Amino acid sequence: PLYSSAASDVYKRQAYISIERKRREFGVHLTSVGIFKKFIFPEVKNTLYNYTWIDLFAGEGNLILPILDAIPKDARIDFFKDHIFLFDIQKEMIERSIENAKNYGIPEEIARKNIQLRDTLQDYPDFKHLKYPPYHITNPPYLYLGYIAKNSERNLKYFSGPNEGYQDLYQIALINDLRHNLEKMIYIIPTNFLFGFSVSNKIRKDFFPFYNIKKAIIF
Repeated sequence: PLYSSAASDVYKRQAYISIERKRREFGVHLTSVGIFKKFIFPEVKNTLYNYTWIDLFAGEGNLILPILDAIPKDARIDFFKDHIFLFDIQKEMIERSIENAKNYGIPEEIARKNIQLRDTLQDYPDFKHLKYPPYHITNPPYLYLGYIAKNSERNLKYFSGPNEGYQDLYQIALINDLRHNLEKMIYIIPTNFLFGFSVSNKIRKDFFPFYNIKKAIIF
């Protein structure tokens, strides 16, 4: 569509407000395909058929779906069925991921089976049925607890019970993976996971007895 300059400015402001609202409410920070191709794909390209590639906070699917670029077109549907599962809490993002999968030649009915609406912070999927072990690549939500208490009350529920003491949504995501025995993960998270003081002491204490960081890129 064509917009006049004034109409275009209004559209851009509305889009910006929508993005900012989702950041405040859900801790959403979308990742570009370029980030995946530059920093992540080189680390996994030789093991594509060995794992089921999952993203529990998939957004538009940009950290998983570009794997299909490396799969021959006539094999993509079968690969997708067995090797890709995406989840997100927002229906809008699920629809975007499904459209992106269709652009890779995945039929909509197949895409909808493996791209699902789900609040994975509260309702972790069961991966026991997978043919291949899960490998979690994600940019999880991040909102710190102090901000949530003032501005995003819906997220307080995640910090009760066994999650009491954690300070950020991304920490809940990490500990959920640990509790479900995931062995392979690539996370895009704030550097306070490594360099923060009291804000990250608990997650480091709980996480590092079980995991080693194989590689870290700070950008």
